[in-house]
Amino acid sequence: MTETESKAKEKIEETKTEKKIKPEKKTETKKELPKEEKKEEKTEKVLEKKEEIKKEFEEIKENEEEKTETGKRKKKKAKRSKKYGMMVKSKKKRAIGRAVIKTGTGKITLNKRKLEFIEPHYVKEMIFEPIKLAGDALKETDIKINVKGGGFMGQAVTARSAIAKAIVEYTNDKKLKEKYLKYDRLLIVDDHRRVEPKKPLGTKARKKKQSSKRWNENDNSYKMFFMRKSSRRILWRIL
Repeated sequence: MTETESKAKEKIEETKTEKKIKPEKKTETKKELPKEEKKEEKTEKVLEKKEEIKKEFEEIKENEEEKTETGKRKKKKAKRSKKYGMMVKSKKKRAIGRAVIKTGTGKITLNKRKLEFIEPHYVKEMIFEPIKLAGDALKETDIKINVKGGGFMGQAVTARSAIAKAIVEYTNDKKLKEKYLKYDRLLIVDDHRRVEPKKPLGTKARKKKQSSKRWNENDNSYKMFFMRKSSRRILWRIL
């Protein structure tokens, strides 16, 4: 073999060795990156995408709620404040009372009349009970009460409970609420009892006319019997 041939063979062998070595280097570069770091990078990217999607979804939801009726109702509830007034309702038998409380100078009216001019006296004292228990909490407030239906005593109880409920809602004081409940539960809880309906053959639900089997001289039914013509004929035949 000549020198040129030997050199050519050496070059071929070197190229073969280089080719074999190159893929080994590639594998080494791949092995150098650990699997844990790749997983962490992927998880971080996924979490970022999820957060972006959540934010977009929340923004769309908020815009929809504002347009819908539920969003409008929530806004109306937010407008309800001490300045514009807070309404409360109460019942007793057929009497229905509504009270509106708001910031003012301490005026309290019942059906457009001041409580001082209500009669009789014991009814006025009964309506003033929740105001006395509240103390100085009503100096900067105005209460307007409107009562309809039922009798005068039912209307007085509804006005009394409406005032108590309005004070509790305006002040949002739990101690005052407990004080009312201990004094009289009907100040805050409406009375659910109703009059029993009337039944036939009676003046009331249970009341009936007493039936007696004895003859009574004062009873007009026997006198009317003897006044009839048929009864007279019977008497004439007997006599």
